[in-house]
Amino acid sequence: MILSEKKKSDSLFQMTREIKRVRITSKMRADIFMRHGGVCHMCQMKVVPGQDWDVSHEIPLEAGGADDASNWLVAHRTCHRKHTATVDAPLIAKVKRIHQRHIGAKQSKSPLPGGKRSKWKRKMDGTVVRREP
Repeated sequence: MILSEKKKSDSLFQMTREIKRVRITSKMRADIFMRHGGVCHMCQMKVVPGQDWDVSHEIPLEAGGADDASNWLVAHRTCHRKHTATVDAPLIAKVKRIHQRHIGAKQSKSPLPGGKRSKWKRKMDGTVVRREP
């Protein structure tokens, strides 16, 4: 990788890490609630007055989702926390692992014998030769 490509990938990584979150005001929360009819998008039950609810992102921000009205949904607080722990957290971790491997920050601990990173390669005729640098 040449130096300019390295700088580009580093700046791309920093851009993806600097996620600007929108501060959701009370008016915006009310608009979201009315647009979705006050129905939790996870359990499909109505949010009753006095019940705690959150603004949930359909696609998590860390997984590339937008922080705007098109990605905001209504969710009961208990449903939202359960979904975040069981679905969103593993998805975000997977996205981060893929990104790390893509930029070369993480390499396999057990590469395949005869693979690209091996000193040896097998030719089509079956002979094994040392790979040239």
